[in-house]
Amino acid sequence: MPDSKDVERRICKMLDMGDEELLAEMETSFQLSDERHRRISDTLEEMMLEVDRLISRIGEIEDESLEDEG
Repeated sequence: MPDSKDVERRICKMLDMGDEELLAEMETSFQLSDERHRRISDTLEEMMLEVDRLISRIGEIEDESLEDEG
């Protein structure tokens, strides 16, 4: 995460840009943001699938334990 000095430098740089350069910079920023969002969503989905798998496995182990006791 950038610190306040990095953010300040970036804002000053953007204020000095022309319209076309600023538009290109913003487009790049949006594309990077979309890519980060996609990676986070993919990772979250993988984690949720793994949690579901682990919950199912716990249920199987509990069922096996009950069968062994009975």
